[in-house]
Amino acid sequence: MITRVIRLTEASAKYLGNLPREDAILVVKSEHKVRHLFIDALEQALYGRKDTNPAFAAIADYFKGLVPDPAFGVKVDAELLALRHYVDEGVVYRPSFETIRDYVLGKCARLCAETVHAVVGGTFVDGAEVMVCEEDQGALRVDWNTSMTRLAERTATPGLYVMSSGYGHNPFGFSIRLGRRGEDLMAMTVASHFGEPAEVFVLDDKILTIPAMTYEEAAVFVSGGEGAFAPAALLPMMKADLPIYVKDLADPSRQTVISGSKPASEHVVTGFVVEDGFALINVRGTGLVGKVGVSSSIFGALARSGVNIRFISQPSSEFCITVAVASADLPVAREALSGLYKDGEVSLDDAVDIVEDVCLLSVCGNGMKNVPGTSGRIYSALGAYGVNIISAAQGGDELTISFVIRAADRAAAEEALEIL
Repeated sequence: MITRVIRLTEASAKYLGNLPREDAILVVKSEHKVRHLFIDALEQALYGRKDTNPAFAAIADYFKGLVPDPAFGVKVDAELLALRHYVDEGVVYRPSFETIRDYVLGKCARLCAETVHAVVGGTFVDGAEVMVCEEDQGALRVDWNTSMTRLAERTATPGLYVMSSGYGHNPFGFSIRLGRRGEDLMAMTVASHFGEPAEVFVLDDKILTIPAMTYEEAAVFVSGGEGAFAPAALLPMMKADLPIYVKDLADPSRQTVISGSKPASEHVVTGFVVEDGFALINVRGTGLVGKVGVSSSIFGALARSGVNIRFISQPSSEFCITVAVASADLPVAREALSGLYKDGEVSLDDAVDIVEDVCLLSVCGNGMKNVPGTSGRIYSALGAYGVNIISAAQGGDELTISFVIRAADRAAAEEALEIL
């Protein structure tokens, strides 16, 4: 049985009629906006800041706006009423915030899937009931064998099944989140279990500009933000050697094929991705030179503060270590690095320079490996269009060359690289 994946958004809801209706498991993902609506309602209830009626009304309006069907509206009201009762009890008994948060967001995932189900029909499957999870010393472990057996039992009869994603249940019956971008890993694991390709439906995604790419190349294109899927989700399909078809929801005939190989091409560069919303941090100084463990101290301090590093560069002189983080994480990153200076882990004669409003530019292609002059062509193309490269990094696999450029240079960089 083929697995199809879609993220429910206000934009994608308009094109649900384009989804195929034949036998399949349709895995539904939720968007940030609707998750934040649920979190806002929960926090208002827990902390008693104000009346929760407007927050729950906003949730109801969101779903009813996607499917303006009175019968569906009644279902939404019933689901939200049950959720409000649970939240009210949570306020009384004060269970751990993470437990009640997982329950609330699990309801969000279910409502998103039921919204799609209301449009496309078929049989609804609650993914939170299918997925069996355990927490082992603070780490989440999914029992994939048991989970997939339970799913096979629920989908034994041919037909269309619509399944919520991102959540499972622990041995005590509580909803539990499958981790960062767990929706995608769940969907691809389902596809690999049934031994069929996966179809991922997206809107206006950069990946659709490339007709075919390898799994490794695809990891670059989906690495940031709410891309087509999370890079970790590629692993089950790679192991099973099954293709992924990324399709345009507005025009399903337009697609990108991701597999272990791709047709030969005269182009060494497969494509490029530009991401906004980053800041560059330069930690520099003579105190870094020859000091064992300084990189570990810097990266560890950022990790303990919950800051994800998206770019790393260090010259052999060891005078400067450069990292790029999301602009939203910059205040936390500053504080984390300041703590290193106070504790003496980094010498006081070192300095931290910040460059804000930068973009991450990644040029990728399996064809770049062992091809002399590829880097020169990229640098020359960017230079010809007046794009200043602030920092650059390339992995030893020669698959990707990443650059940091100013946000103001983004349009020029994209135009320069279109010719490669």
